Amino acid sequence: MQDLSATRVLITGGGIRIGRAIALAFARAGARIVVHYNRSEREAHELVKDLEQITPGHEAVKADLLHATARRELIPSLLRPGETLNCLINNASVYRRCPLAQLQSDRFREDYEINFLAPFLLMRDFARYCDEGSIVNILDQRVAVVDPSSSAYGFAKKSLRDATEAAAVQWAPRIRVNAVAPGLVLPPRGVAPEKVRRLLRYVPMAQTSSPGEVAEACLFLTRARTITGQVLYVDGGMHLVSPAMHELDEADYSA
Repeated sequence: MQDLSATRVLITGGGIRIGRAIALAFARAGARIVVHYNRSEREAHELVKDLEQITPGHEAVKADLLHATARRELIPSLLRPGETLNCLINNASVYRRCPLAQLQSDRFREDYEINFLAPFLLMRDFARYCDEGSIVNILDQRVAVVDPSSSAYGFAKKSLRDATEAAAVQWAPRIRVNAVAPGLVLPPRGVAPEKVRRLLRYVPMAQTSSPGEVAEACLFLTRARTITGQVLYVDGGMHLVSPAMHELDEADYSA
């Protein structure tokens, strides 16, 4: 198993949920972690303390990815003398269901900006400022299906999938760009796990995926030196048989 002691990775939205699992997995592999957060300050700093129990050299950094200046300064601010950055995990996102006919323009812009524009611009800055490395974008199994009610979120994730493939071609061989597409992992805040168990009938493996599995997929793609432009589904096969997602009620489930 490849040691990642020479790897310094920026994980957006890294303080909680799947981002936290990714940070812990990379730290155990020897990497140094930059935990990005916006609102989850306490959780991010608590995570850094946990990471320091594994290996030294981690930090937390705040940036509102909807704020152009903060977004633009994020990666350059991490490239201090003697410090490199050679891995980016675009994990931060916002999931909000909305029927297409009810989608307002301001809501559309905000959802698209956080779920596509921000990660794309961070990808661009990584390619601009970093000599080499790996980018992993966290998508959603919905990129393989039609789900009208996911509206701007779904459009943005599909755009990020397309950007993953385009960047993989344009920036090779210096930078590899891949994606992980989770399925049923963690319920949205405020939704009891029991309310989403019924969705397991749409999962061939009949079980949810764990945050740890998503993290392991990110580790694999970071270590795989000849894999680029790929989307790795961690969804129990859900994208292969996914129902018309718009027919499901509001006990929806999201990574």
